[in-house]
Amino acid sequence: MGILRRIRDMVRSWPKTTRIKPQRIAAALCFACACALVAWLLTPNPVGIPVVIAAKNLPPGSELRSQDLTMADFPSRLVPDKAILSIDDADGRRTSAGLSKGSPLTQSTVLDQQSLPDGSSDLLMPVRLADDSSAALLQPGQRIRLFSSLPDGGSEIVVNEVTIARIVSGDEGITSEAGQIVSVILSADDAGRIAEFAGMPISFAILPR
Repeated sequence: MGILRRIRDMVRSWPKTTRIKPQRIAAALCFACACALVAWLLTPNPVGIPVVIAAKNLPPGSELRSQDLTMADFPSRLVPDKAILSIDDADGRRTSAGLSKGSPLTQSTVLDQQSLPDGSSDLLMPVRLADDSSAALLQPGQRIRLFSSLPDGGSEIVVNEVTIARIVSGDEGITSEAGQIVSVILSADDAGRIAEFAGMPISFAILPR
């Protein structure tokens, strides 16, 4: 105890200007912790997986271009199922739903204009819609209900719900017969149902999101 008392008396005898205040020690520790945190946040994650994300807000049916997309590293445990890992794989495709800036792209958030995702049991089928002017409201990714006018008057629901995969433009070698052609995603049963109404006017209603 004598040694401890001597050390305490020596510290008390020091001029106040030479003493280290506890507040300064605490401030220095806080500053060091803050620097360490910033360094950790800025250090790239070596196990991150590059994933394609939206570089800006994109509405449903947007045709994707490279300037609309960018890459971001995701921890492996946070990578979405069927995430798109290359901008080239998304370029030229259309969104099936609205995407906010920073959202990762997956096979379910984009529509392939030529084929369905691997393993899908759905089909792509062209449908000619009777009203060209109303068809201008349509975009890929929208869900619509199809109706047909009956010869004896009235109408009948052809298919309750299909998803638009593509709007076929007039410069793709399609005949100039009246009516807008759309490619829709549907089940085999619904495709057979539409075939029963071949040659009859088909109208539509846009379903809510």
